[in-house]
Amino acid sequence: MIEHVLKASLERGNIITIIYSGKSGMSERNIKVLEIQEDKIKAYCYLRKQVRYFKLGSILSAAYFNSRKKVV
Repeated sequence: MIEHVLKASLERGNIITIIYSGKSGMSERNIKVLEIQEDKIKAYCYLRKQVRYFKLGSILSAAYFNSRKKVV
């Protein structure tokens, strides 16, 4: 399911929401996938406002972005 959502973002240019387990713990990120590599993705991260790399193995979930969801 995660791969399907990542590929859809890449092919359609959709923003998606991922739960990511990184060095500083878990975080929720809204991203747009720019490239899918063997073990990581290159994506624009709306939290950091820059292009970032995310390890595929550290993406715990991925879903289509819900613009009606209240972000706190």
